[in-house]
Amino acid sequence: MSDPKKDALRPPTGEVPFAFDEIFFSRTDDRGVIQSGNEVFRRVSGYPWERLIGAPHKIVRHPDMPKGFFHLFWERLKAERMASGYVKNRSADGQYYWVYALVSPMPNGGYISVRIKPSSDLFEPCASEYARVLKLEQEEGLSPAESADAIVKRLQEFGYTDYEHFMASSLARELIARDTKLGHERNARGQRFSEVAQAVRDAIAHTNALCETFNAIEAVPHNMRILASRLEASGGPIAAISSNYGSMSKEISDWVQKFILGEESAFAVLRNAVSRSRMLSATARVMEEARIQFGSEAGEMSAGMDREKERALLHEVAQIYRKLSDDYLHTVEREAETFGRAVNDMKRLIAGLSTTRMMCKIESARLPEHNDSLLAIIDRLDKFQTELEDRLEKIGSITSAVLAAARSLEIGGTAGVQLPPGAPTAAA
Repeated sequence: MSDPKKDALRPPTGEVPFAFDEIFFSRTDDRGVIQSGNEVFRRVSGYPWERLIGAPHKIVRHPDMPKGFFHLFWERLKAERMASGYVKNRSADGQYYWVYALVSPMPNGGYISVRIKPSSDLFEPCASEYARVLKLEQEEGLSPAESADAIVKRLQEFGYTDYEHFMASSLARELIARDTKLGHERNARGQRFSEVAQAVRDAIAHTNALCETFNAIEAVPHNMRILASRLEASGGPIAAISSNYGSMSKEISDWVQKFILGEESAFAVLRNAVSRSRMLSATARVMEEARIQFGSEAGEMSAGMDREKERALLHEVAQIYRKLSDDYLHTVEREAETFGRAVNDMKRLIAGLSTTRMMCKIESARLPEHNDSLLAIIDRLDKFQTELEDRLEKIGSITSAVLAAARSLEIGGTAGVQLPPGAPTAAA
């Protein structure tokens, strides 16, 4: 039975209202056919249970949504990875409502979805981007895959590495905004994850600057070789210094490639692990809230639906994701330790630049008539070394903070939770 008070608040046209503390729940089979749901879903969608149960979930799809978004969603779900994002839905009477949706593969097949009311500062820009991409689909005939690529490219322009990083950030921001709307204290675990995520962003800024400095250093050996050819016979001191510096530059370049650049680098693994742990932890929180709400909401369920069974499924998936979140925190610890040691190794290597600078100073004194060029190189080396040491020091401090935060987040986690057969893997 529907709630007459809430049904009475429904306007004849426009946006369907629902509260910030209300969470949608629905469960489908592997094909996306609705098997179960809660009263919030039924009431806001405007469909009776007999129309919802057994219908494809796209029964509530709004034509304003770009096909590329659903292509992104289903590519992740088919790979047994969770998906989330902003979705505009259409109700039975032609009205609309926006949700932030979290969809997860179930341990034994099918999908479970929870949705909250979006309100963060990301919501409106994303709605505008959907309209832009939809126009591209209509005017340029983009395929769903091409449209999905356009969405990801746009997110990268806004500073997100990929769609997965956008999911983690957007969900966290939605939960912060939701807590504010409801007058709740900020979730302590979410707050800690926000601090870790900010630390990683700071580290990214410093590592990008570090790479720029490394790129500039690569020109120094070449310039020294040109100078040596002017000032001395083959094999002279400046040429030897140039060769030595070239070797050091190669070591630095190899270090950057191994520990900073590329998706397999230690820093990339650290960054991705933080993002995934944050996403999984936040998803577990929403599912637990949905479970609690489901147990207290009014309204009759459709024949054959078992409220307690659905609540148990929500709890099971929440526990799985909390455990996976902690697993990723272990990865964060491991990679932070690895990266911290690598930073210390690089500090020792950079210290070797001091020897090169001293050798250059000695040679500049030996060649007083031509020392301006050498002094210019020395000045560049001084600048480079100061920049490198400063960046490495900051990166090292940030990495230590991330390591400490990861350890604190594990306290009170779900250590010992056993994953059931067929549960989503850590790639979820």
